[in-house]
Amino acid sequence: MNRAQHSFASPARPDRFVCLVSAARDVAELIDAVRDYLADWPAEKVARLQTVDAGWAPFDENQRPTAFYKAADLRALCETVHGQCSALRSAGLSLAPELLELDLFLFLACAKLSQFEAATCS
Repeated sequence: MNRAQHSFASPARPDRFVCLVSAARDVAELIDAVRDYLADWPAEKVARLQTVDAGWAPFDENQRPTAFYKAADLRALCETVHGQCSALRSAGLSLAPELLELDLFLFLACAKLSQFEAATCS
């Protein structure tokens, strides 16, 4: 039986924010859900992420989430984190659980953003 190598430190917390992303009715609610998720990260978790992020993760030097307000900001954040994760994987490095969680959460948020964008285009 195969088991996952990594798990969320607190399964209920990410699940709650995934529900908020899923329930978002528009881009503003989606951005609020992502901001709330990032703001909920404990300082220790941010510190662990910052040991590998080289400045590209969405937290500043004081371990506060980087501010963003528009769909384009969210898209850029998603692409940056995913691109860096892909580069680390390509280099043969395993990703820290915090980075895996962040990449997955932002992937879900960007998928929801794509749904909103598709709805406005049709």
